[in-house]
Amino acid sequence: MTIALILGAALALACVLFVARPFLLDPEAEDDVLDEPTAQERRWIELAERRDRALAALKELEFDHMSGKISDEDYRSLVGALRQQAAEALRSLETTERSLMRNLEPPRQPDIPEPYPPPGELDPPSPPDIPEPYPPPGETQPPPPPQIPEPYPPAETQQ
Repeated sequence: MTIALILGAALALACVLFVARPFLLDPEAEDDVLDEPTAQERRWIELAERRDRALAALKELEFDHMSGKISDEDYRSLVGALRQQAAEALRSLETTERSLMRNLEPPRQPDIPEPYPPPGELDPPSPPDIPEPYPPPGETQPPPPPQIPEPYPPAETQQ
């Protein structure tokens, strides 16, 4: 009984270590590939952060105004500047995205192999002939059903 428990515990420990191994080891330097962003990508990140900050501030201002923390006069004086900041950030971000997209190479179309076998070489078989409708067009009544003989002769009754 104790040997079975020891073997079970050893197997459980081995499984836990096997599963946890990727989390315990540091990645190799050649496996840790992080490209340094280019100047345009850094600019795009900066503009995206600026846009997010402006939109979050605008959302918070509207929430505070709706909850009554900010008066109508203060809201009107602050909302214009925040909307202008958000619009400028969005405009700059769109311009940067367009320039980034222009610098990208178009994606390479994958080579599509020819179908095997080539079309027309192996055509599917033609469908079977369709039987005539029942009853044939010239007959008005269907033929009588065939007579099925009884499997056993009728039993004679004895009196």
